Amino acid sequence: MTSPPISWQASGDAAVPPPGATPIPPAAPRRRHRGLWIALITVVVLLVGGAIAAAVIRVPKIIISPGSATPLDRRVVAIRGAPSYAHRGNLLFLTVKVSTRDPNLFSLLFAELDSDVDVTDRQAIIGCASYAEANDFATFEMRESQDWAKAVALRRLGYNVTTKDPRAVITAIDCKSNAVGKLALGDFIVAVDGHPVTTSDQVPPLVRAHKPGDEIRLTVRRNGQELTIPVRARERGGVAFVGIGAETSYTYAFPVDVRINTMRVGGPSAGLAFTLAIIDDLTPGDLTGGKRVAVTGKINLDGTVGPIGGARQKAAAAREAGAQVMLVPKEEFADARANAGSMKVYAVSNIDDALAALHASGGDAVTN
Repeated sequence: MTSPPISWQASGDAAVPPPGATPIPPAAPRRRHRGLWIALITVVVLLVGGAIAAAVIRVPKIIISPGSATPLDRRVVAIRGAPSYAHRGNLLFLTVKVSTRDPNLFSLLFAELDSDVDVTDRQAIIGCASYAEANDFATFEMRESQDWAKAVALRRLGYNVTTKDPRAVITAIDCKSNAVGKLALGDFIVAVDGHPVTTSDQVPPLVRAHKPGDEIRLTVRRNGQELTIPVRARERGGVAFVGIGAETSYTYAFPVDVRINTMRVGGPSAGLAFTLAIIDDLTPGDLTGGKRVAVTGKINLDGTVGPIGGARQKAAAAREAGAQVMLVPKEEFADARANAGSMKVYAVSNIDDALAALHASGGDAVTN
């Protein structure tokens, strides 16, 4: 006997079968839907885990990006004890922003996507120094660059600048040297094996008097204290060396009081800009010819100009500040020119090159 067709009736919010009808069992859940949910949860977990890892994992790189272009007006360079002159244009000193700790993966990704930003190995910039040690040494380099700029500018204008109290200061440490972790950037070497040292050129002969593998005792002054530190000599070119670089630092007697406020900027790269600003302040006329002139480069005591790195980023900062002319060390001309836009870029090797470039771009000549 055939069962009558089943008709369903609504009862409230639920459909119920009529009396005597056999309920239809619910359908079994589909395994395909369960698999999709598992896959979705897995993707979410991986994405969240990846994001956390990208934020937490840090790599030994340094990110270099465009910094500022600051006019060297009387808020930055102030002259006392000699006549000074006003200007129509501006000399700009340039900076870069340098990461002060190892960046995470997110920071690296954004840096790689910005054409004005460079990423480089940490060791290529600060060697084996810590970030704190590198920052302290950058402060020392800025003080030195100011003194060198004053000396070069004043001597170029005929003033007599005298020096005294020479000291040998450590400016580089080879990462393979036994000195790593013992000596520090900015240490002043006062003796080698008990032999007094006052200038950097006195150090190599005392080191070469040893054989590779010998222990050499270096006495240094650090934060006002003298420390004697044993360093094992290595071999290079058949002679002993300890893997450090050093320069001679002096105390200067300046006939004109020049004060420079760098607003906590570190490093030596503003030296050429400071030199030109001092010359401009102490001479009539206008070195810039009324233009905005961006300047970068290390000034050495003999008036030569040395490379400083970050030329692409500094060109971007100068371009953004509306500079019309840019002076850079000759070694970095190509990098600066590639990112300079419509700016006229001059490559310079010394202070006379820089003054000639300013004159060629419309500035007044220095007759001293």
